Amino acid sequence: MTALVLALALAGSPPDGLDRLAAALRAARAWQADFVQLYTPEGFEDGTTDRGTLTIAPPASLRFDYTSGSPRTFAADGGVGRLVDPAAGTCDAVLLDAGTWGRLPLAAVLDPAATRRAFVVESAGPDLRLVPREPTRELAEVALTLDQGNLPRTVTVRDAGGNRNQFTLTGWRAVPPPPPAFFQPALPGSRPCLPGR
Repeated sequence: MTALVLALALAGSPPDGLDRLAAALRAARAWQADFVQLYTPEGFEDGTTDRGTLTIAPPASLRFDYTSGSPRTFAADGGVGRLVDPAAGTCDAVLLDAGTWGRLPLAAVLDPAATRRAFVVESAGPDLRLVPREPTRELAEVALTLDQGNLPRTVTVRDAGGNRNQFTLTGWRAVPPPPPAFFQPALPGSRPCLPGR
């Protein structure tokens, strides 16, 4: 009996949703999915919708190419986040230190280890709820629902004011890893913008 109890104690806990997500992401060096983003301000029933393509290369690179409305790109390479809007002629960049990167909602998609450091993780079946260990005005919680392949089907972000930003992700596909420059977008004919400039 003692040997059985010891064996069960050493076996560890079964993998939770975050572990399954990490394993699914390790199956390819890069992924793409189509997304629909619905932003709903607190107190409103309807919100604004955008569409596009998400490309990720774990553990630290992601890029949203928005194809609806005015085409624009948001990308992060783990060190810098950039928002490029060619129609407006703007490129904004922000430095992502380890703390900032860890609190980004979609860091959970890319780096589960960083997620465990930055969030309290609750897992139940295909659903994950992430609550920041250090709450901020911009981020109160992140809720993920995984698909049958354990990749994110929805990612919903709520801020402290009750505003909701939901991403519905479909058509996950493994792709060849893009070059680093892909995650450092720039205005046509320009170099990638830098933080503080």
